[in-house]
Amino acid sequence: MTTSQESSRKFSLEMKSEVHYKKAAKSYRKSKQYIDMINLYPTLQNTLIDCKDENLIE
Repeated sequence: MTTSQESSRKFSLEMKSEVHYKKAAKSYRKSKQYIDMINLYPTLQNTLIDCKDENLIE
């Protein structure tokens, strides 16, 4: 990208509409990445319970 292209690029600091963010959230909640993350919650919870009384820092 040349300097003239960089300077002609405009970055908007305005937020998108609430509808836009709601649609994005709905789409994300249906994504494989989100479902995989949610499925890891029991593992995380069990690990935290297992480590509860451990002295992990010396």
